[in-house]
Amino acid sequence: MQKVLGDFIHALRQAGLPISSAETLDALKAAQLTGIENGPLLRQALGMTLSKRLEHRLIHDQMFDQYFNAYEHLEQSDDPNLSASDKPQPAGRPEAAPATVDNRAAADAAGAINSPLARQLSPLAQQLMGGDMSAMQVMIASAGTGAGAQQITFNTQIPVVTYRVMQALGGSELQQDLAAMAKDDENSALVQLLRQRRTQLQQQIRDYVEQQYLLFNQNEALRLREDKLQKIRLTNIDLSNYKLMGELVRKAAKRLASMHSRRRRMTRRGLLDVRRTIAANAAYDGFLFHTKWKSTRIERPEVIVICDVSGSVSQVARFLLLFLYCLQDVLPRVRSFVFSSEMAEVTELFASKDMDEALADVLKRWGNAPTHYGKALADFEQMALTDIDNKTTVIMLGDARNNNEDGNIPVWQKVYRQSQRVLWLNPEGSLSWDTGDSIMNQYAPYCSHIETCNSLRDLNRILGSELKRNT
Repeated sequence: MQKVLGDFIHALRQAGLPISSAETLDALKAAQLTGIENGPLLRQALGMTLSKRLEHRLIHDQMFDQYFNAYEHLEQSDDPNLSASDKPQPAGRPEAAPATVDNRAAADAAGAINSPLARQLSPLAQQLMGGDMSAMQVMIASAGTGAGAQQITFNTQIPVVTYRVMQALGGSELQQDLAAMAKDDENSALVQLLRQRRTQLQQQIRDYVEQQYLLFNQNEALRLREDKLQKIRLTNIDLSNYKLMGELVRKAAKRLASMHSRRRRMTRRGLLDVRRTIAANAAYDGFLFHTKWKSTRIERPEVIVICDVSGSVSQVARFLLLFLYCLQDVLPRVRSFVFSSEMAEVTELFASKDMDEALADVLKRWGNAPTHYGKALADFEQMALTDIDNKTTVIMLGDARNNNEDGNIPVWQKVYRQSQRVLWLNPEGSLSWDTGDSIMNQYAPYCSHIETCNSLRDLNRILGSELKRNT
């Protein structure tokens, strides 16, 4: 039972249901209480323990029917002494229809089933001659596990796995038996019967493999695509992947927010606060009924983000801004500035518009213009330099390519000295820094840390480290 329910819970997780280890244990206890013979009761019990919302319950019920339809062998394996007609049907599955074979061929072949020739045939041929196609499901499930039916990544692998299952059951030996019997016309009825039932078995195997694919791996191709998009350079993302990338950014930000949403506070541990302890027990003649411990609270810093939205960096800036604004629960005070040559604050724009609409507006109004870091930093000095203090973290996203103009380094030096931390994210690899019109070496002495950032994985890693450091 544990193996069966474990696979079912794995299928639910593959379908997107968030199921914890504690909920898995609750489901196992519920299944032990209800048993697996009563399908509706088992579905209700598992649905109550594994579903958190209505949409999760709907997915659970659908997956339950599909899963136990594929695992017909559950109840059958409980009592091997039961005949095929006496064995209970699996939960959620209607009674299987009898195999449809040609009645005349079956009557002609009935006498040959118990013949000496039949006893010389392969085990699969004898099983098919017995005509119990329901019992074959047990053998199919066992062979399917070994053939990798639960590890299919793409639907194009279904025929290959179907062939492997058939071979594991004895398909080659069955073919040899059919070839040998076809040489004698007296065996024509038996050959016709076996061929028809072999066709039924092949269809049964394919149905089983397709069910396993739908249960366990139908979203595997999407997960592989998402994994590739995590690593690909953001500057290479095309329009067809914007929507999916936006979803990935939001998922990553949500995950980071859940990890760092609680402020770090040391309470009832660490050093004893002697002064506060004596004061709290002054009324008890020096007896220490109440102890006070030193506690610390690390305040979340204000974050100022400066993004170069010129043509070479605009795509990375888009996803960085989206990432940061999805972290508002953790970083509620984020001010955003964008520039190509002129600097502009877009904090209110993001507050008043939908995020995607605001990003499109920013890139349309300020993006794709010639880059001039010197002029942009001069504008920033007028707009926000006085607001930077020792609690401010400044994040600059840019490639430091300044079209051979003055970089206005003194302003960046002031930013570095007034702030708590300055982080520079450069979408170019470190080997490209200081080549051509790049002036990265002039800004580097006035940065707390410089990172190459050109993929969603880099964004996730860098911002996760910053959150761990500051929250």
